[in-house]
Amino acid sequence: MAVDFTEKAKRYQAIDEIIASGRNLKWNQIISELRSKYDIKTSKTSFFRDIEDLQEKYQAPIDTDFETSGYFYTDPKYRLPRFYTDENAAKAAKLIKTLMNMVKDNPLYKEAQEVFESLSIENHDLSIDNIKINTKTESDRIIFVGAPNKDIPAETWRILDKALKENRIITFDYQSLTDTKPSSRRVQPWQLIYDNGNWNLHALDVIKNGKRRYSLGEMKNIQITNEIFRLPKDYDFRKMTRGSFGCMCHDFYLDFKIHLHGYAARYAKNRIWGENQTITPDKRNPGPDGDGIILSFKSNQLYSIRRWTWQWADEAMPLEPKELVNDWLERREKVNKIKL
Repeated sequence: MAVDFTEKAKRYQAIDEIIASGRNLKWNQIISELRSKYDIKTSKTSFFRDIEDLQEKYQAPIDTDFETSGYFYTDPKYRLPRFYTDENAAKAAKLIKTLMNMVKDNPLYKEAQEVFESLSIENHDLSIDNIKINTKTESDRIIFVGAPNKDIPAETWRILDKALKENRIITFDYQSLTDTKPSSRRVQPWQLIYDNGNWNLHALDVIKNGKRRYSLGEMKNIQITNEIFRLPKDYDFRKMTRGSFGCMCHDFYLDFKIHLHGYAARYAKNRIWGENQTITPDKRNPGPDGDGIILSFKSNQLYSIRRWTWQWADEAMPLEPKELVNDWLERREKVNKIKL
């Protein structure tokens, strides 16, 4: 098992099922059924202690019938919250922890850990740290891969968490890939975006009055101000683009047409790349194996689409717009000039 379960958890679950059945069984009858049906051995003292714990820790509305001394729920709809006590749920917990390791040391991880602990049997029995992942090769059948995360200082996470919750403007020094030196930024933090192994801040540049994305790993000397901003209704990055090319986008939309064949064509058919997407056979240029297609869509992610098209090498060729075609031709010319 991937999770260390306690015998107490199993007893709690079994006792809940027996009481919820509505048969009003006495304490000795419940102990007997625990042994015969659930293969759980317990003593009279342990049973009464379990009943007390269920009442106090989980507010289980347990009472006994005055005439028969049988146990029942005063609220027939009550059921004890389900714990991770079967193998499928254990796999789910393991999977969740593996995924959560991608966001460790930031406020999201802390909040998720609190959720796990709220489901715990007693204190930290089911906390994230106590979900054990088997390190044997044959057990690692579901994994998450991506570019390694750049370490982000805990103070950055703390300030961003506070700024997002309270809608506070922040300042920091930042040098983008196209800048020659860092400059001071003053922004309204709107959203955190996880994209290809990197955390980005979707924000409004207050000075330039423009929407920007900032890599958290490149933000230096971050400070929170006392200035409050009103979060706009259209702040959500997902409303800005329907593309599949990461978090980089522009204010303008273009119509794209890209010829693909081979593996690139097969890969492209299984995803949505932009608005009004269509895929048609390329009769004019069917490609070496006759599987050529024309992928058409509308998007505002020109910069990322340039890189995406070029990465397919000889299996992709842009047809529209001219901005994409010209970039592809310039790259090809530069490559042809390289002497090996």
